[in-house]
Amino acid sequence: MVGNLAVNDSRKTALQLFAAALLCAIGTTLLSLWSFRFYADIDGGRSPHSLFVVVVSVFVIAAGPRLVASFTAKHLAYLSLIGIFIGAFLAVAVPAWAPVGSGATAIAGTFLEIFVYKSLLSLSNATMRKVFVTATVGGIFAGSTLPLDAPTALFAASVCMALAVALAASRLDLGPGTREGRGAPSVHVRRQIILRGRPAAGLIVLAFVAHLASANAAPLGPGLTGGAYLAALALLWLSAIAHDDTSHISLIRCLVLISAVVCAMRLSGGFGAEAVAFVETALGIIVWTGIIVVALDLATYAEVPFSTIMGGVYLLLTGPAALIYLVSLAVPSLPAMLSSSLADAAIICLLVFCGLYLLNEQSLDDLFWGAHDAEGTNRNEDDASPATAREEAAPTPLAPDSTTSPSAASSEQEAADTIARLAAEAQLTAREHEVLGLLAEGRSAPFIAEYLSIERSTAKTHVARIYAKLGVHTRQELISLVLSAKGLGSAER
Repeated sequence: MVGNLAVNDSRKTALQLFAAALLCAIGTTLLSLWSFRFYADIDGGRSPHSLFVVVVSVFVIAAGPRLVASFTAKHLAYLSLIGIFIGAFLAVAVPAWAPVGSGATAIAGTFLEIFVYKSLLSLSNATMRKVFVTATVGGIFAGSTLPLDAPTALFAASVCMALAVALAASRLDLGPGTREGRGAPSVHVRRQIILRGRPAAGLIVLAFVAHLASANAAPLGPGLTGGAYLAALALLWLSAIAHDDTSHISLIRCLVLISAVVCAMRLSGGFGAEAVAFVETALGIIVWTGIIVVALDLATYAEVPFSTIMGGVYLLLTGPAALIYLVSLAVPSLPAMLSSSLADAAIICLLVFCGLYLLNEQSLDDLFWGAHDAEGTNRNEDDASPATAREEAAPTPLAPDSTTSPSAASSEQEAADTIARLAAEAQLTAREHEVLGLLAEGRSAPFIAEYLSIERSTAKTHVARIYAKLGVHTRQELISLVLSAKGLGSAER
């Protein structure tokens, strides 16, 4: 009965946060569309919306941790709600203050979006990804197709954001992995994320290229727009949800490939405008949603504050648009130059360089998962110290190796039950569950990589994430934890 109540509570929370993320996506989409329509009338379509978001991003990176330490996230969200309604009123009711009002709504809307995303951290990683991806793609599609005039769209956006915050309010001040009433362990071991030059440069180049490839997408009819969103959702599901991809290499490869396809389609001239716009629309959704999925996953184990992570991600996503906007004020011909055939050819070359060198699996592992010591060795890996190396020479099996003894078979079943229980409590993925079983037998990361036919770096990443979720630092500590859990299970029976 208690288990059923916990499952029902978890589903209720997931549905509640799905509704919050959906409304949040509708609200932010309406805000950005209103801004582009507003500036199309007064400045030829050049909207500073991305510049406002960059300002927020820099502020969140610089002052976010201090604000969170001084105020609760719930109170900050309520202040942002007041700001978005005041901005909407100024933009509609006071023409002289309309630019100020548009900036206030963009800034407050970005803050509210970050707060709603923070509430998703109370879900398990797998559920969080599914909720965020489906709600965001659905919300952007709904917001972009609602037949609302400009003033109505602006206030509808404010109301959607208010409802989103109301739904997420009870989860705003919970830590990553915290679920009320379930007793599941949170992440005990946090990881220091170091901004390494090569992968960081690759992500900046990819964000800039993806923006250029998707920014000029021509409007599509409702049917084709829906198809592009469904295609984006399918690709996001395959690259960011379906696989246990700790380095996010599948998502990065998806972005590189589709960006290259868009440029190649434009460069060839053999494709219709609607076909190009279809792929460009899908790419824009994948870029925005996919990179935030990576940020949310990163926030579950990084020592870096959530506000700093999200500020950096928004800066990465909107920085290229803001830079192009600022430069185009002095060089009005810049947008045309960036959409030329020469620019498309240069973009394809950049993407090949990114995919082959800057953003390979090893460089992304180095960026996204954990600090390394001065010698380049991961401090939390199972072979990080001489003591652990000695453990490898004499592995400690969980149960004796026997294929005939009934008592040995019973012990092995008991060990498997213990592993399954620990995996469920720590919310390990299916692959991490499998790796945990091998670690409990005293196996090393190189052995696990060969046994499971995966890359050695991927095996080490699985090991590090298991250590973080279980709150241990070495393989011996993990084995001791499993043996202790096994003894506790036997006593309970």
